[in-house]
Amino acid sequence: MRKSFFFAFPLILLTLSTTLLSGCNPAKYTMLSQGPAGGVDFRTGNWLLLEIDCPPEVYGALNTAVQTDFKAILGDRLYFPHQIQSAIIPKDAKVQMKLTALKQLALGVPTCDYVVLCKAVIARDEMGLLNYNSRFQQTQKQNMAHVTLECYDLKKQTLLYSKRFTGSSTSTSLHGGERWEFSVQARSLLLKAYEKGIKDLRRTSVR
Repeated sequence: MRKSFFFAFPLILLTLSTTLLSGCNPAKYTMLSQGPAGGVDFRTGNWLLLEIDCPPEVYGALNTAVQTDFKAILGDRLYFPHQIQSAIIPKDAKVQMKLTALKQLALGVPTCDYVVLCKAVIARDEMGLLNYNSRFQQTQKQNMAHVTLECYDLKKQTLLYSKRFTGSSTSTSLHGGERWEFSVQARSLLLKAYEKGIKDLRRTSVR
């Protein structure tokens, strides 16, 4: 009896695992162009990287990635606001910047020719890494994050590059029975969306 149970236990465990852990919600990434379709010429000029705008829980990882990537592209021509003496950064200097803010920024940092902005948002955070879905679930759960990268010409006061990269993971269970599902967390979606963004910027730009 014990031997029969011993040999049958792996089969029982496999059956339960297949039944209960039968779902995996893969990540999907999309890109939306919000400005000129081309890239940027990084070969000349001084570039200002403004403080990134993102949720506090991803600030450390995202800020490090952004600074490292643009430093690799621009080298000593990359500047941060604290490095510029008497720099004046208007409050409206953010993604989707209006012309008035762009003009004020150009006056506030006369030693820089271009500016880079990064904004990241966790739009939906409804699932953990492992989720239980009930047969009575009425709506699909989703994790979603957006990352926007923009580059402006301060001297000409024009937008050079603006694209939004979105990562999402959606529950596939809806009236489909009870089961457990693995999902990509919102934080991971955000960081991966940024990776997609910087890859596109590098690919389309001149360095």
